[in-house]
Amino acid sequence: MNNILFRSYLKKAFLIVCLFLCPVLLPAQEWTFDGPTQKAYNLVLNLQIAEAQALIEQPETVHEHYVMALAEALELLITEDGARYSEYEDRFEARLDRKTRLNTPEDLFLQAEIGLQWAFVHLKFGHEFDAALNLRQAYRTTQEVKKRFPKFRAINKTAGLLDVIIGSVPEKYDWVLGLLNMEGSVTLGLEALESIRQSDHTLAFEADLLYALTQGFVLQQPETGLATVTERLRDNPANRLALFLGASLAIKNSASAEALKLLNTLEAQPAGLPLEYAHYLKGEVYLHRGEYLNSISSFRWFINHYKGQNYVKDAHYKIGLCYWLNGNTSDAQVLFRQARVMGKESSEADRYAARSLAETELPHVKLTKARYFTDGGYLAEASVLLAAITPAELPTKRDAVEFAYRNARVSHKLQDVKKASEYYQETIRLNGTEQWYFAPNACLQLGYLALEGNDRQAATLHFKKALEYKKHEYKNSIDSKAKSALAQLNKRR
Repeated sequence: MNNILFRSYLKKAFLIVCLFLCPVLLPAQEWTFDGPTQKAYNLVLNLQIAEAQALIEQPETVHEHYVMALAEALELLITEDGARYSEYEDRFEARLDRKTRLNTPEDLFLQAEIGLQWAFVHLKFGHEFDAALNLRQAYRTTQEVKKRFPKFRAINKTAGLLDVIIGSVPEKYDWVLGLLNMEGSVTLGLEALESIRQSDHTLAFEADLLYALTQGFVLQQPETGLATVTERLRDNPANRLALFLGASLAIKNSASAEALKLLNTLEAQPAGLPLEYAHYLKGEVYLHRGEYLNSISSFRWFINHYKGQNYVKDAHYKIGLCYWLNGNTSDAQVLFRQARVMGKESSEADRYAARSLAETELPHVKLTKARYFTDGGYLAEASVLLAAITPAELPTKRDAVEFAYRNARVSHKLQDVKKASEYYQETIRLNGTEQWYFAPNACLQLGYLALEGNDRQAATLHFKKALEYKKHEYKNSIDSKAKSALAQLNKRR
């Protein structure tokens, strides 16, 4: 009897051990492309969309659908081509209904990916409710894959991006995430992306670009994002998507000289998806450099070829601004009148242009030149220009506030923390309750300086102060950055 019981115990113990060991002993589930699909995927990541679509005219496998879905999403996000939107949306919905093999991690991964892609597409085209539904669907499917197929590594790319996006939402809006039953972590998200991008995984290059994107535009760390893209470009120096992303990050990182090199390299690559927005970026770079005629030429090319509506108002405004800074008042006035009725005001750049165009006074020439020199990283030129401005050249309160603010920004970028802090404080004092962006951004920057000095209490006070200013030009952007910083401070406690 005892022997029977002992054998029964051993059998149960063996089954329990097997239960825990089997997941470890099973081979890792992977996502791989066959030869033709890999070639099409590489073309998509090089923004050669038409060439990839010619290789996969009628996608059949889950991997082919993945490549084509990515191609279509990238095309819409970059070109804003309304004529293609309806056609591609129909294909997206057809892929959502493709549920014949949802017991496989590959099919579930496809569902999560296309949901996330179209969250961005719907947001780009102004369909916020649809974007929220897509984001929730992508999140739920991602969680299902992680639970049912824990060894399916490809899902880390989707889960990582979702974690960063959701985890960076300010604490104030946690109740919305609670209603949607979603939670995220920036730290875990970055770790998930790292696990793919630092490996030999098929999706490593794509994960690397997503990591750079999130660092630069979600977490406001453009230097880290640019460094990531630069590293990837060493192995893929002609990749159009990496060059395009790198140029955008370089501009955001006040490195316009680097951005121009990347844009010129991009322009020299074989034809692929038309990148009209790259000409807008060139217009920005030339404006930073004070090359106003080149800037006008680039912005005009963008306006004449771009199929979307975002940045059109801003491009018209900046052409007028270039004329104004170059001393051509009459042409500047013509372009300013055109800018008031062109495009829409969805992007922050367009909203700022509309706000500037509503002002009765034209921008201060020297301060505006100093601004764009600073934005482009031409700090020596900005410093010389600011040093030459006399009190008599600052007749209005706004001019005096902007003068202090411009000095603060140059000092900050030159890493003169003491002088930057003094100028930021002066900006706040002079600004008072005026609805300009100088004071709120000064508060934001003081918060960042306090964080660098490990003064969490001061940082919190500055970020909260930034949120108190109402109806200024960059309210959405500054509020978002301040709320995100506060959220991260609270979650580190």
